[in-house]
Amino acid sequence: MGGMRLLLLLAKQVALGGSAALEGVMMKAPWAWALAVRLPDGQIHVERHEEPALSQRYPRAKLPLIRGVVALWDALSVSYRALARSAELVGGEEEMPKGALWGTVAVSLLLGIALFIVLPGFLAGLLLDAARFPLLYNLLAGLLKVGILVGYLRFIGRLPEIKRFFMYHGAEHKAIHAFEKGLPLTVENVMAQPRFHPRCGTTFIAFVIVVSILVYSLIPAPEVLWWRLLARVLFLPVVAALAFELLYFSARHNDPVSLFLRELGFRFQALTVAEPTPEMAEVAIRSTEAALGERVVA
Repeated sequence: MGGMRLLLLLAKQVALGGSAALEGVMMKAPWAWALAVRLPDGQIHVERHEEPALSQRYPRAKLPLIRGVVALWDALSVSYRALARSAELVGGEEEMPKGALWGTVAVSLLLGIALFIVLPGFLAGLLLDAARFPLLYNLLAGLLKVGILVGYLRFIGRLPEIKRFFMYHGAEHKAIHAFEKGLPLTVENVMAQPRFHPRCGTTFIAFVIVVSILVYSLIPAPEVLWWRLLARVLFLPVVAALAFELLYFSARHNDPVSLFLRELGFRFQALTVAEPTPEMAEVAIRSTEAALGERVVA
């Protein structure tokens, strides 16, 4: 889930500026999601929200290709609410009205799409003829997308709030590793786990870039500028669906291709996942326990 919050964090930073970091950890189970936040007084606030995932409410949402788009929307929805709730708890911000919240989501994501999807396509068109060299054009657009995203991540990664966000991201991964291995969720066990995880949303972002190069190369009439740029947005659900299937496959197999894809994702995660402190691991543990329903603290 940390990667989904990263998508919103990037978009919100572009749209509104300022701090949008989550001073805590949000965990999502199929039947509920939980948020644990370290308050200014040092206490950990934990809350659990009974909210079945869309895939639980609608069986067809589990079908291949469809499940990727559904999971992305579900994760983005919960992640934004977790960001907003964390800001209320830590920063004392007032609760945002539902209409204003979704309006902010829409504006943030639109600006994020413009910066990380449309802009690379436009810049690549200034350097290459998309009609004559569609594959090379989309490869260049993909490289420009990587350059913009990596540069932006390195830039905001210097901010203290974002550094802490990346550290909490690492705590989330370590807690998930410990749970999946069947280990008791203690600070010692969690801190001993690797900080990278094959199902991280940051890996999903990397796979989106890879898949987009192939999908966008098949779009007809690339010589028409407005269509070439608009199609990159219209075909984004297709790209996301295929990227999710790639993530789903590579995380569950150990063949050479899957291992290569996993390593590619880990290299990308190095930009957004940092080693947490034991105190952050404790927050991740409390969030995991609450999401699983094993321990809930009001």
